[in-house]
Amino acid sequence: MKYSVRTAVARDIAGLCSVRNNETLFMSYMKQQENKEVIVVLAETEDEDSVIMGFGVLKLQGKLVPKLSDLYVKEIYRGQGAGSALIRYREERAKELGCSEIFVSVDPVENPRMIKLISKHGYHAISEPYSKQAVYYNEDGSSYEKTYIRMDLKKQLL
Repeated sequence: MKYSVRTAVARDIAGLCSVRNNETLFMSYMKQQENKEVIVVLAETEDEDSVIMGFGVLKLQGKLVPKLSDLYVKEIYRGQGAGSALIRYREERAKELGCSEIFVSVDPVENPRMIKLISKHGYHAISEPYSKQAVYYNEDGSSYEKTYIRMDLKKQLL
């Protein structure tokens, strides 16, 4: 399947919600993107329907920056390279901004597939797993707090 990766714009919000149903989150991301705090990227099919397959966020503000965040690919499109393409696209944006390294935080317990994918792209652990609390969102847009495990990884870009 042919697809392309590009920076998301406000008119993509409905399509992004088909991947992760949280309009409030995407509205917030678009505002942050206007303020140059994040870059939201998406992968979409290259056919007449132009379906959004998945998305990712490059965070430009915070403690570990730039930072890959929120990699989601619809289940029916997984295993076709879209996740890797979203990672590479965000790495290229970080390089264009003059960054020499990039970070990602992953839950090694609940998301071992992401650890495997990100490791394949040259990321190496820079922390031991640690506990963190955050707000999670359900498919219906409702939210709840949860404690989870995180591990920080880093990759040299230049």
